[in-house]
Amino acid sequence: MKPDRKRLIVVGTLAFIGVVVLVAATVFGFTTIVALITGIDGPPQMLVVEVVGEEELQNASVIHLTDRDLKQHPVLASAIREAGSDSNVPASAPVPMTGAECLALTESFGVYTANAPILEYDGVYYATRVLLH
Repeated sequence: MKPDRKRLIVVGTLAFIGVVVLVAATVFGFTTIVALITGIDGPPQMLVVEVVGEEELQNASVIHLTDRDLKQHPVLASAIREAGSDSNVPASAPVPMTGAECLALTESFGVYTANAPILEYDGVYYATRVLLH
């Protein structure tokens, strides 16, 4: 009787360890597939930059951008070039970006915050929004 009970305990323990390893491998595999499909940085995002008028500048915080800022953030530079292509007509420019670029822009200029500041470059004022797709 004693050897059968020991064998049953060993087999039960090995079966439990096998189930835990199988579940962990399944979760890891599913997470890997989702990460590969959506991209490593997360879901694709879009930075939208809109030219704003003087009336929208009242009581708004303004960040003055330099050429150095635009060199450090090429996504923002691309969006500003697109939005500012015809300065006579208020325009908006959606530009795709990754999650890492969104984080960098949020840390630098607060573009993804609730009260995002107005950005100014070369005398033109821009409002920013981040869209998730």
